Amino acid sequence: MLQSVLVFAALVLKSNARILVPELTGPYRVGTTVLEIVDNSRQDPFAATPQPRDLVVSLFYPTDGHGHARGVIKNCTLVPQFPPATAAVLDAAINNPGLAETLFTRACLGGPLSRPDLPLLLVSPGLGNSRLIYSDQAEEMASQGWNVVTVDHPYDSVIVEYPDGRVVFPTDSPTAPNATLEEYLDARVKDMISVLDALEDPSTTSRIPGLGAPSSSYPRRKLKTAKVGAYGHSFGGAAALQLLRDDRRFRVGADLDGGVYGDVVQKGTDLPFLYLRRENHTHVTDPTWAEAWPNLRGFKREYSIDAATHASFTDISVFRDLVGEQALGDYGQALGDVTGTRMLAIQTAFLGALFDRFLKGRGGELLDGEGMRRFPEVHLQKN
Repeated sequence: MLQSVLVFAALVLKSNARILVPELTGPYRVGTTVLEIVDNSRQDPFAATPQPRDLVVSLFYPTDGHGHARGVIKNCTLVPQFPPATAAVLDAAINNPGLAETLFTRACLGGPLSRPDLPLLLVSPGLGNSRLIYSDQAEEMASQGWNVVTVDHPYDSVIVEYPDGRVVFPTDSPTAPNATLEEYLDARVKDMISVLDALEDPSTTSRIPGLGAPSSSYPRRKLKTAKVGAYGHSFGGAAALQLLRDDRRFRVGADLDGGVYGDVVQKGTDLPFLYLRRENHTHVTDPTWAEAWPNLRGFKREYSIDAATHASFTDISVFRDLVGEQALGDYGQALGDVTGTRMLAIQTAFLGALFDRFLKGRGGELLDGEGMRRFPEVHLQKN
């Protein structure tokens, strides 16, 4: 089976064909766009020369601008998973030139954002990771009825590629390589707040397809920014928890297999929070979790996933389903036994239950144990 997958991957690369990630399972078609957001109110703490913090985000959202039939989307330009420079970095990391550029999402480029009334979710990647290896999870959430924003953190991510082709690497900064976790966390939390501020600004939202000039088709022009959710993988989960303390607009959060840092660990929060973790990564083995848990005074849950690894929470696990483990080099070997499609289903179900309950005010029965039989590999650790 593995040999046949690798042969398929080789043929795809030779023909420059596209490899599509799995079809979305939600009721909504998904559009996407990329925005550059410059925060002129603060200086970049890591840049070599004084300059405002310059961020890049991807938006994934329900769109009504495209039709589909029998699984084939019409009038839609599917977006590559990675732009050129980022694809080259990933190809070099896995020693497989040309692979990353063949991977395509299921999101339609520039499809109009048709449901600004749906809640916003902001996503922070793992330390050193690009936002782009969480696109498949984000678009799957969007298909379920969320407006999702993935955020890159310059000089923290292995590469940040701007819409005009500029790139930023950690090595471009004289200070980032030696920054402390506290300094990285402070920058990340402020980045997330900057993005949410920008999404309240008409000069930003006017650049989002479907939220430009008013029309009879789109009578509501504003995104719901007063009550949002945040989640992140690894260090991004620490940012999500700290945000609950630092900005009242962030009302609920989740941590995907990360430790937690910042003063929220000691001071805590009354807001709801969920941990979704790999096997054997619990309050017993993670001292940061053990310290923080008693100080989370609101609704809280911790779940672990059998046979998952830290890397299972990224889109790399989806890529393995498509091209095989060997095609991904060391990255493929870092994944557990849970398939990428299954990881998407688990993350979407548990994150969806959390955000449904606390942002949409309905549902969330999975958090009470209803339907857990559908996820025998997931175990409640603490509530």
